Amino acid sequence: MSDDLPATAPSPAPSIDDLQAEVSAARDELVSSLSELKTQTAPKALVQRGGRSITGWFTDEYGGIRPERVAIAAAVVVGLVALRIVARRRR
Repeated sequence: MSDDLPATAPSPAPSIDDLQAEVSAARDELVSSLSELKTQTAPKALVQRGGRSITGWFTDEYGGIRPERVAIAAAVVVGLVALRIVARRRR
């Protein structure tokens, strides 16, 4: 029964140098990931991402302006100004 199975030598345990190299590579990858995360969450990066998001809402995939969305935003602004004027007149 055991004659049918090929004999395999047990794999050697990794050396201390191999383990240290693996830990060092993992540490370098962690430092790189943390640095990238810090860059992405910096206030300037968040503002830029938000600006692109707002710009994207007003433009189509070809960079053209979406008039219906500009009209919605304008209507909201006009409505808020009108409410403020009415509130001031009531005083």
